Amino acid sequence: MVESSRYDVAVIGAGIGGYVSAIRLAQLGKKVALIEKDRLGGTCLNWGCIPTKALLATANLLSKVKQSEEFGVHIEKVTIDFEKVTARKDAVVNRLTEGVRFLVKKNNISLIEGKGTILSINQVHILGADGSEETLEAQNIIIATGSEEPKTSYAEIDEERVLTTKGALRLKECPKSLAVIGGDVVGIEFAVIFNALGSDVKVLEAAPNLFPRLDKDIGTTYLRILRKKGIEVYLDTEVRSVNANPDRGVGIVAIKGGSQLEIETEKALVTDGRKPVTEDLGLEKIGIQVKDGFISVNKHMRTNVPGIYAVGDVTGGKMFAHMAIMQGIVAAENIAGLESTFDNKTVPTCLYCQPEAASVGLSEDEAEEQGYEVAVGKFPLLASGRALTLGETDGFAKIVCDRETGEILGVHLIGSNATDVIGEAALAMKMECTHEELGTLIHPHPTISEAVMEAAKAVSKRSIHI
Repeated sequence: MVESSRYDVAVIGAGIGGYVSAIRLAQLGKKVALIEKDRLGGTCLNWGCIPTKALLATANLLSKVKQSEEFGVHIEKVTIDFEKVTARKDAVVNRLTEGVRFLVKKNNISLIEGKGTILSINQVHILGADGSEETLEAQNIIIATGSEEPKTSYAEIDEERVLTTKGALRLKECPKSLAVIGGDVVGIEFAVIFNALGSDVKVLEAAPNLFPRLDKDIGTTYLRILRKKGIEVYLDTEVRSVNANPDRGVGIVAIKGGSQLEIETEKALVTDGRKPVTEDLGLEKIGIQVKDGFISVNKHMRTNVPGIYAVGDVTGGKMFAHMAIMQGIVAAENIAGLESTFDNKTVPTCLYCQPEAASVGLSEDEAEEQGYEVAVGKFPLLASGRALTLGETDGFAKIVCDRETGEILGVHLIGSNATDVIGEAALAMKMECTHEELGTLIHPHPTISEAVMEAAKAVSKRSIHI
């Protein structure tokens, strides 16, 4: 039961961008309605970031177990209980979902279950799951409806043999073989998960490199890492059809190098793209501007319609939870009268496999395309004392700089805890540090973070350990 239909702000979507904006608004004294048609926490918590990282924790542990002899640890037999693996994943998700529910209640936010549709710049219609209807009035509206996996022209998704990531996370047993369509972060994380759990995994990517939006050195290095894990990777491969066969699993037809490639697997996982959730939202009625389906916003997260904001995946760009979090905070603070802006250039990209990979800022190619005279420093983890002690030397730290000013334009890492270390790089870029400044910062020894320092020194050929 909703106490009142009048609010300072109505937030449509209780995913990570939506509930964070609602909490920040409540902290700033606003009366908030948080509207969600599905599960609290959205894609990130229920079908994305959290469940995949829980499964990757198992995969990474298995990877370390395979190295046990190298460390002098003898393990006779390792077995995998897939049911327990997935049960742990579900327990982590449920615990965090309840944690978010607690935070919403603690901050006196009205959580309303149902589908929200914008009627006007100050009205939102709610259709409940039970068919009930009500209309809320709000001075401001935040759209945080997220994204979803689109229907593809080449595959008929059935979530039994031809899967989206949701279907992959609901599997009751590990497939004997799996084709992953898409060689970006999501696809590779699932490839590593199922490879570790025992699947024969193949990855098909249309671009000439893995992680086509990242620095090419990350894709090139990670290709070698995946092949060492026993994962087959097909680059420059355009998938034409994916068909579930009643008796033979899934048949895939693709074109590679002008020749037809045919692959048969037990299951296929489609990971190559997402679309914004804006259908029946009422955007056209109030004239909200969109581009390629995504809602256009400025650095304050305002749309072109006064009082209407949008955050997270629905705005396009890098569809990451950490971006949605910051955008939610920025939108909330601007509604409350604070001057707050979103800085897109310091949004990291992270891969949570073993080894981890992370990137922030411009790749070497992007910097050159934007007209910079580029200087690069690179440090291999083969020369890192910490990497050697961990037995994880497949990786590097790379820094891309403006040769004239020394300003850091991008940082790219593969190595243990790279997803934690990248925060240092993002801060350095936020502060507009030069490679000289980062290179003189004292880093603890031995750590993987030292590789960033060494790469910074390598820009001016002053790295000590290479």
